[in-house]
Amino acid sequence: MKIGYFIGHFPYIDLVNTPDYIKDYAHGGTEIAAYNLAVEMAKRGNDIDVFTTSINSRNSIEIYPHIRIHRHATSFKIASANASFKLIYKPLNYDLDIVHAHSPIPYSDLPALMYAKRKKVPFLLTYQFDGQETGGSFMRNTGVSVYNKIFINRVLDSAEVIIATTRSYAEESPFLKNYLDKIVVIPNGINIDEVTTNLTKEESRIKLGLPLETKIILFFGSLVPYKGPDILLKAFKVIKKEFPDVKLIFAGRGQMLVELRDMAKKFDIEDDVIFLGFVEEEDKALYYKSADIFSLPSTNMAESFGIVNLEAMASGVPLVGSNLGGIPDIIHEGENGLLAKPCDYQSLANSLLKLLKDDDLRLKMGNNGKRMVADYSWDKIARTTEDLYKDILDSW
Repeated sequence: MKIGYFIGHFPYIDLVNTPDYIKDYAHGGTEIAAYNLAVEMAKRGNDIDVFTTSINSRNSIEIYPHIRIHRHATSFKIASANASFKLIYKPLNYDLDIVHAHSPIPYSDLPALMYAKRKKVPFLLTYQFDGQETGGSFMRNTGVSVYNKIFINRVLDSAEVIIATTRSYAEESPFLKNYLDKIVVIPNGINIDEVTTNLTKEESRIKLGLPLETKIILFFGSLVPYKGPDILLKAFKVIKKEFPDVKLIFAGRGQMLVELRDMAKKFDIEDDVIFLGFVEEEDKALYYKSADIFSLPSTNMAESFGIVNLEAMASGVPLVGSNLGGIPDIIHEGENGLLAKPCDYQSLANSLLKLLKDDDLRLKMGNNGKRMVADYSWDKIARTTEDLYKDILDSW
């Protein structure tokens, strides 16, 4: 098959570790998912064209076995989103069997839909999360508001199939819940070998220079409001009263770093909170393995899935997350983790304390998660997605 993927940002693998990369070309779970799906589809012998934006004002094409990445010059930016006018018409120079967009932010679904209509090919959409109209700059919030009011339903109406990452998110989303009859659930995934290590917890901590006897709570992700790092820090302050030796690690970069540092100092817990900043890929597995609990206390529907939850599960770490969106489809209450009320630091603290107090419960939940995560391998997800493409083309 000739498959076209449309995505606002597509990772520059060679630049990810450079200091200013995240400012110039932000990407998160949506982009990582699109990257892994494209790679796996190419491995399966499909011809892949990825249409995306460039980190700068220059066009470029990257060619790999069965993959071409077309990076179209950035015309302007809205907040952290690069946008290119060329993404609208340049892909028309290529013939595809099927078009698959990753939506909704940045707005790659509109160029994909325009291509599908012009070329008369099927259009699919992976809907990663609802665009939130608050929490950013005026320009960004205005752009999201206009998109939600004018464009999103047109896109959803036109899609042959809408792929949602979880059923619960689809049922809760104010947009997706009107299209349940055309929704197919295919989750995001992970490359399990890349986020796990054969080292023991003790060996991992020694290698990272972390204390051996202290319990560690880990947060992995961008330090942005919708991921709730401030809620976790407030909960940690409560936890310290019962567990004075516990440590909290924030792994990731983001706009809230200074605010979080100031909060930790204000709460007089700065000596027990570690801000790692960007973590090299080869060290990620070591931090997961070193943790006793993983917590991503998301605050709104911008968090539909949380790939980092899967990564922690792969290392046998129990989870504590928020009871919203698609998170309950990943964190099964009492099985591989616990769910707290969104934006409620006391509820989060109670869940974390329950696990800190019970070594056997942590072990049980960690082992359960390790078994469950096998369903989220990218190889399995790619096979499922490929079968969906074939079914659509057979009936087209």
